[in-house]
Amino acid sequence: MANLNYYKQRIKRLTLTEILIGINVVMFLLTQIVDMATGDGLLRLGAKVNALIGLGEYWRLLSAMFLHADLMHLIFNMMALYILGKDIERFFGKKKFLVIYFLSGLVGSAASYFLVDSVSVGASGAIFGLMGANLFLYKLNPLVYKRIYGSDLLILIGINLVLGLIRPNIDMAGHIGGLIAGFITASAVGLSYEKVMQAKKIVYQVLVGVLLVGLIVAGTFKVQSKPDLFISGAYYYYSEGRSERALEVIDKGLIKYPEQTDLLYMKSVINQE
Repeated sequence: MANLNYYKQRIKRLTLTEILIGINVVMFLLTQIVDMATGDGLLRLGAKVNALIGLGEYWRLLSAMFLHADLMHLIFNMMALYILGKDIERFFGKKKFLVIYFLSGLVGSAASYFLVDSVSVGASGAIFGLMGANLFLYKLNPLVYKRIYGSDLLILIGINLVLGLIRPNIDMAGHIGGLIAGFITASAVGLSYEKVMQAKKIVYQVLVGVLLVGLIVAGTFKVQSKPDLFISGAYYYYSEGRSERALEVIDKGLIKYPEQTDLLYMKSVINQE
């Protein structure tokens, strides 16, 4: 009974950082289960796939934040989240911490959507957002920041940016987008005791909103300007057994590209079934 009470109390004391880590771990395990059953767990659970986002699945900008490609990807991101998250949560408070985390992650996903064609997953955009919030703390009071942290966290940010530039398969657009959004969002909400509705903060709030919406609109315009959107989307839905949805995508594509042979061929194949 004593052990049970201990665990109950421990659950009540969970930080949002620990809860976010738990959600990421659960999603990783779920991905493995779906992957064993279907072979495409990441795609089914919401990886950032530009063609599918361009066809209206904007929820993937959020879901991709909770998916990881492999165990090492998960471990490194969760270690970074734990190290950075607990202090940002303490300085900004729970609600503002969540705003920083999610807006940074969404802007990171949107930047990747606009600039990176490949499939992408991971909490890195949100984690770089926490690094951006650290930069805000440094700007707020460099002397106090250095007294608490020294230069370790600033060096960590620099190392991560350099590694992203030299290592292959790193989504730098998502990282830098998250970093910028984290700094702007931290400026928009302020520390835990500060009021949000102040003139200077409202400017930053508008700025982060414009950044997020602008990247999504730009990404959608870019993706929808190519017939590949409709070809890839139709193929995905068809392979998932959603033939009606595949035909809808093909018909939309043929309105824009009436002579596109790949779309015409796919439509004839599906209609013959």
